[in-house]
Amino acid sequence: MAVIDGSIWIWQTYHMSTGLFMGIRSSFVDEAQDAASTFLEEINRAGANRGLPFYLDPIDPPNVYVGSLFGRSELDHHSSQVLANMASLGSRKVPNLTLIRDNPFRVAFLPIDFFQPLPTNYFERIGGERIRIWIGSLPGLQRELASIASDLGIPLKNGDLTDAIAEAINGFEPLYAGDSGELAEDERTAWLCLYEGMRLALQHDVALSLAG
Repeated sequence: MAVIDGSIWIWQTYHMSTGLFMGIRSSFVDEAQDAASTFLEEINRAGANRGLPFYLDPIDPPNVYVGSLFGRSELDHHSSQVLANMASLGSRKVPNLTLIRDNPFRVAFLPIDFFQPLPTNYFERIGGERIRIWIGSLPGLQRELASIASDLGIPLKNGDLTDAIAEAINGFEPLYAGDSGELAEDERTAWLCLYEGMRLALQHDVALSLAG
């Protein structure tokens, strides 16, 4: 996209949709698989510098759909702006969610537990700018999503989301007595989509990629 006016670019870009994918390669179109390979090389180079284990991306991503559902979410994508806003919730330190807040258009989370996200030497041109792409930790993202659930009025049971609450979020239903439903259609569905992506990726020991 050519940058003619900064405010126009920001409006257009943040009205895009961000998809969630199992693995790294699956988040790139067929014509960009060389870029996917480069990103994987830079992911493992950055990880090796931090002493992290090698990440092996599957050639064929796992099928995580149950009928039309992405795990338990009716969505496998969401508004880039809503994802960025949701990632900004709360006053706690959420370094993995901050990656989504700063760049919901390309980021990956590895099934490896490490505290601070890592910059890679892989860059993409986003909105006319050359942007460095970062990687985060899925276990870290799991903890952070649990920590902001209360900001969205989403009840968890022993830190986990129940099937009943997932179904209620999909249906834009109230989650507690007196729930106004103000967050039902956007923020809660974005949280559920991201939560299910995290849960499924951990279950299959594969990276979670966000791409817009």
